[in-house]
Amino acid sequence: MIYADASGSPEESVARVSALRAEVRRDLRATSAPLLLLGSATAAGVLPQMLADTGWSGLGVGDWLTSLLMAVAFVVMWLFLRSRAVHRGVGRPAGFGAAAVLALCFTVSVGVIAMVFAGPFLVFGLGLLTAGLWQRNRFLAIWAVLIGSIGIFEGFFGITNRLPSSVARQWEHPAIYLALAIATVIAGLAARRREDRAR
Repeated sequence: MIYADASGSPEESVARVSALRAEVRRDLRATSAPLLLLGSATAAGVLPQMLADTGWSGLGVGDWLTSLLMAVAFVVMWLFLRSRAVHRGVGRPAGFGAAAVLALCFTVSVGVIAMVFAGPFLVFGLGLLTAGLWQRNRFLAIWAVLIGSIGIFEGFFGITNRLPSSVARQWEHPAIYLALAIATVIAGLAARRREDRAR
């Protein structure tokens, strides 16, 4: 039970304790680490598609591999944050376990059909949005909606179909995915810099 001290009302005391608990539980890498890892995993999945001369990526194998790497990134992030929570007493992995399960469902289970049509950023967007909402991390949630929406739009070739036929190339579809992955890594680096300043 929380008692008020002489300096304020019970409501103020509860607010102060809640703020202290939030500060103790907050992990300074809760924003940058997911973005850096997820952006790197996405780039690792789409870069071979850009460099491939054959049509293996057009068969959906490349998108499936990218989705699988994203799912692995969510699992690694869940384990990473869990380890930090146990050893350092900060942060909570809540949300990343659910994101990992969701990503795996879209990669190796019934959701694979939706992923084949919408592309790997369906996994990116839904997984990161789940983690962001669960973590109450506004930046992660907004980034998930922004990049996830653009990626899903391109999953249906929404951007490439609007490019002039004179610039149409086999690698343009994964190149757009790679640009989104690089943007995610850059956002992660910017978040890390901000986190370092907050120390």
